[in-house]
Amino acid sequence: MWNSTVKSLVFVSLMSLPLLSGASEIDDMSNTSDVVKKRSPVKIEGKKLLALRVLARPFSNIYADKSVESTIVQSNVPAMQSYYVYTRPSAEDLELESGWYEVGSNSQGKVIGWMQSKDVFEWKQTMCLAYTHPEGRKPVLMFDSRSAINKLIKLPEEERVKEVEKLYTAIDDHNISQNFPVKSVEPKRAVDIQKEFYLLPILDFEAVDFGNREARVLKLTAVTGAKPGARGEDDIRNSSSYVENAVASSTVITKKKLKDLNVDIVWVFDTTVSMRPFIKDALDVVREVSTRMADNHPDNIKLNFGVWGYRDSVEDIPKIGYTTKNYTPELVGIKDFTTVLESVKVTQVDSVDYPEDMFSGISDAMGKTAWSPNAVKLIMLVGDAPSHKVGHKWNLTGENEETLRSFANDNGIYIAAFHLQNPKAMKYKELADTQYRTLATNPGSKEGQSAFIEVSTTNKEAFKKSANDEADAFINNIQTMRQVIKKPNTKAVPLEKGELASSNNNELVDIDKIIANDNNVSASKATNMANRMFHAAMVKWIGSQTEAKAPRDIVAWAIDKDLEDSEIPSMEVRVLVNKRQLDSLATVLQSIIRAGFTGQIAGEDFFTSLQAATATIARDPNMVKQAKRMADTGLIPEFLEGLPYQSQLMAITNEVWSSWSADEQNEFINALDAKVEAYKKIHNTPAGWISLNKGDDEDEKVYPLSLDLLP
Repeated sequence: MWNSTVKSLVFVSLMSLPLLSGASEIDDMSNTSDVVKKRSPVKIEGKKLLALRVLARPFSNIYADKSVESTIVQSNVPAMQSYYVYTRPSAEDLELESGWYEVGSNSQGKVIGWMQSKDVFEWKQTMCLAYTHPEGRKPVLMFDSRSAINKLIKLPEEERVKEVEKLYTAIDDHNISQNFPVKSVEPKRAVDIQKEFYLLPILDFEAVDFGNREARVLKLTAVTGAKPGARGEDDIRNSSSYVENAVASSTVITKKKLKDLNVDIVWVFDTTVSMRPFIKDALDVVREVSTRMADNHPDNIKLNFGVWGYRDSVEDIPKIGYTTKNYTPELVGIKDFTTVLESVKVTQVDSVDYPEDMFSGISDAMGKTAWSPNAVKLIMLVGDAPSHKVGHKWNLTGENEETLRSFANDNGIYIAAFHLQNPKAMKYKELADTQYRTLATNPGSKEGQSAFIEVSTTNKEAFKKSANDEADAFINNIQTMRQVIKKPNTKAVPLEKGELASSNNNELVDIDKIIANDNNVSASKATNMANRMFHAAMVKWIGSQTEAKAPRDIVAWAIDKDLEDSEIPSMEVRVLVNKRQLDSLATVLQSIIRAGFTGQIAGEDFFTSLQAATATIARDPNMVKQAKRMADTGLIPEFLEGLPYQSQLMAITNEVWSSWSADEQNEFINALDAKVEAYKKIHNTPAGWISLNKGDDEDEKVYPLSLDLLP
């Protein structure tokens, strides 16, 4: 990663980027038979292999020659489409924005025509950025020059914070002069990339030390789809309308929209034999909690309930009953839910070992629950054992806690985890803690603030109290919002945290005055945890409902950390892939996995095994045979070489592989296997796939793949 504490975000548009430098390039060659002399694209400065690309801005044309009077080869090309550069304008022409780029659709000499420099952005690193969850940080400031941001980050912390606060105050007050150093700013509201798709391609970057942390100063551009106004520059020095959009509070929404809120709460239970002493208490808590959460249900905010059970592999232990079971194929109201809970029973057949297939339970709950449209999605996980690790035959998902957490992030699912720790099973405590804590590290969480609670199985009252405290937090927040919506008069309603305006459907409600998002020393850990989780979920929901928009059509400089707190990442890294590319990446990793296992069994070195395993997909088997490291095999997608993070896979050599113990080799192989399974799930999940351009076929849609899921 960019560093061990950062979950950065980048989007790499691969619409015309060959994923495998082997098969896809061979396919491209079939279309170049009419090329008399094969041409090569311009290389990125300082690179031997990586070709320079450009991104098309909305409403751009490709011409037959370097003149707008020449024939238009392609009109209104897809926004954000990437092209290879075969001729680059001079530095002087670029400076004057009067140059032309000769562009092609692939790296094999298939030239299309010419594009004006004002219609494209150079995309040297094939990388992009998008914003992290806005909770707990300030909006990203986008500066007019590198020097302006460099000057700030070199200041002592106290002085820097004061200077940055002045900038935010000026923006909030609309006190922005023409020489203001900030060109644009991220909106305070969370931008829902599913509704308002945007890219922040990286044009250049520099690694810097920032507050004793590694960070990146980035030259980026803001690109949106081909909608009306897509070429309208959102420079806050000239666009008061964008400033109005940007400074709108992330926690404020109208009563009318709040009334449409659905809150889906799904309980996921370990229902194995070891839970027998606690399942009745657990279900009693759920029943009581859920009843109170839905008590006096008015005709506004809707609460919907569900429950899943999980055990172990029914394929190998048939009498165990099920691996997972959805007790609520459709989410239900409280009356039906209390009836459903009566049918949730512990199995009478014991598992073979202590771990269960908890990952299947959480995976199915996330992917197969009939979630309500536009809902806040909450999962309550309750279990007393860890899940089988990747590689175990009874881990039927083939995934790990990290890939499952990534899926939850992409699908807006917030998880609270209760681990009932059995003192007799201390050997599994560390594994269980890691799994439950990772699953419960939700977007918007500060470092170390996972929605995870561990209680001893010897203390049933502690579990009941934690579950009740968490439920009380949800109940109080939801009921207060209901009261605000129902209040008919125009006077402010006094609340514990302040006053809220409320009367008609168009008046505003500030959920920041209802839901606490910081630690209350007088509240329990469970209460604070629930408040923070629900507050973060509501901030995301409000951004989606208000259709917050990212800035458009600017080039600026930013840093990937909060300027006031260097420990907080402000942007995340992802890669845009289509289904063909995702499948190709999975194929390569599966071959590498086979090579690893073959080498272990046959005692061969890694690259000898890899040559045999990749014979059918390698463009040049000799490259694999002669390779000293994975990056030299020609198998790995070329774009990985341009990303500013360290890939363990790319650095693999025979020496590194041989230096690992068998357990370390298995851990590496299993981590790759978990990613392959995650790719399969993403491929088969309709949600999350984005159409970049109107009329795109299903195969042309792209998925914003988390950098964490790259090998």
